[in-house]
Amino acid sequence: MFSQSSVNIPAALILILLAVLQAKVDHETIGQKVVKLTCSPPCRPSGNCYYDWFRYKGRFSSDYVGCSYSASLWLNSTRPSDHDSYTCEVKNNGLPQQNCELPNQHWGVTYTPERVCALKGSSVDLSCTYKHPEGLTVTKSFWFIESLRQRGVDPEDVRESDQYKGRVQYSRTLNSCRMTITDLRESDAHTYRFRFYTDDPDSRYSGRPGVTLSVTDLKVTVSDTDGGVKNLTCSSTCTLPNNPTYIWYRNGRPVSQCESASCPVAVVSEAVSYSCAVKGSDLHSPPVYNRTSVYAASGVAVVLLLIFTAVFLWMRRRPAVTSSKTEKSSGETLRTH
Repeated sequence: MFSQSSVNIPAALILILLAVLQAKVDHETIGQKVVKLTCSPPCRPSGNCYYDWFRYKGRFSSDYVGCSYSASLWLNSTRPSDHDSYTCEVKNNGLPQQNCELPNQHWGVTYTPERVCALKGSSVDLSCTYKHPEGLTVTKSFWFIESLRQRGVDPEDVRESDQYKGRVQYSRTLNSCRMTITDLRESDAHTYRFRFYTDDPDSRYSGRPGVTLSVTDLKVTVSDTDGGVKNLTCSSTCTLPNNPTYIWYRNGRPVSQCESASCPVAVVSEAVSYSCAVKGSDLHSPPVYNRTSVYAASGVAVVLLLIFTAVFLWMRRRPAVTSSKTEKSSGETLRTH
């Protein structure tokens, strides 16, 4: 089951409707660089059909151009190769066997990478590339938070949110897009998507799936190994990119022999604190203490306290014993007389 229509682009660069049927031409684009042709009626329900496009050569002849999931075809009126008659068929019998991609008619946003892990307090770049039919011009673009989007309402520009004021910058070139967030907070962990608008009033696009940002702090965990050595691990809640270099601190001073996420340390008698950081970041983990050393120091303190207590009690008891012996000797002397 299909509906068919055809239009023509002559050398005069004006779209002329050849076969009326149910074709719709955006008359606002006639005479402009980009002319928009819409195959009508569109498929219902959306997503269960597609569109085949042809160059019309006569009643019984046509050249297949390609298929698309979009009901619109944008034609460059300044390009001679686009000057032709076109027909379309709305296919309601499911999806095509091949992938529908018409040359220069693609819409899309690609996020690289789709998952990003960053340290709290640092800055992060979320990057993407985008494409749209040739001849259209992007007039507006921004990033938004996927979870905050409401159905039927334009999403909110991240820059307009009070939470991000002064912390977000956009950068966009011909085909690339980037958002930079500074002074990262744990509440910034969201999935972000890029949205752009073109000079065609009905042409706007939001790319999926977006970039999922995770924000992490650092934590030191301690594990026992053989030979009285403890292994310290600087851990995060997500995988940090680019194999970062770690800096370890002992009592606040850098430990030069450790630059990886793990650092073996020997057990010592005094209490020692350790913390970690990622090179180039100001974020430090909370300090942890060599528990064995702490326990050893505590044990020594307990022993010293017991000795002190015993000596103190012995000293208090000694005068009493001496006094008792003196009284006893005096009594015996009296009885002798």
